[in-house]
Amino acid sequence: MKRFSILFFLFFPIITLSQKPVEDIYGYVKVYSIEGKLQNEIHSNILEWIGENFKSPQESIQFNEKNKIIVDRDFKMSPKLIQTSQNTTTNYRVSSTMVFLIKENRFRLEMKLKDIYSFDGKKREPNSTWSIASNQVDENYIGNLLLDGFLNVKQFRRYNLNYRSDLKGDVKSKKASKYVDKEIKKGIYLKRVTKIANELNDEIISVFNSIEQHFKNNSSNDDW
Repeated sequence: MKRFSILFFLFFPIITLSQKPVEDIYGYVKVYSIEGKLQNEIHSNILEWIGENFKSPQESIQFNEKNKIIVDRDFKMSPKLIQTSQNTTTNYRVSSTMVFLIKENRFRLEMKLKDIYSFDGKKREPNSTWSIASNQVDENYIGNLLLDGFLNVKQFRRYNLNYRSDLKGDVKSKKASKYVDKEIKKGIYLKRVTKIANELNDEIISVFNSIEQHFKNNSSNDDW
């Protein structure tokens, strides 16, 4: 994914670029350009926003210097992505680290996501759900989740006596493909995961918008 270029204009006191997903940092980036604000004033405003929007600001702040603030933020969601007829579950949780890089008249916010993804009790590698984080869920992604689950399930035999755990090679692959195709046609999982991706994206947008609104509220009418 190509990094987006940053352009600064000087027509308004506060100018923001829409947050965009950046796979290189596994998260979202937005640049705020603020006329008439010194570095220490921007720093203070960010701390004010953190104080207003975090239950335990001091515990959430991991780093605090004049040119950089790092804060951990949890998300409200902890959904089940896949709960199949095999009675196994794919769980998905996400949190984030917010990095504020501060200069005079502007600052850059990087929201780096941290996901926890597990199937049947086994955790996947971190940063493996970019399709959800970037709201790019499609049938291929859902199919891969289902296929991975079918081929790696540990407890299927307990709930389906017709299942043969000794299936190997092409036989197992064909059975898995048939199962995935059937579930894809139902469309249930695609709708569920798409809804989760939308909810995550909406919450991310609300964070960036909240910061922008905070700076607008703390700007004098003369600035505008």
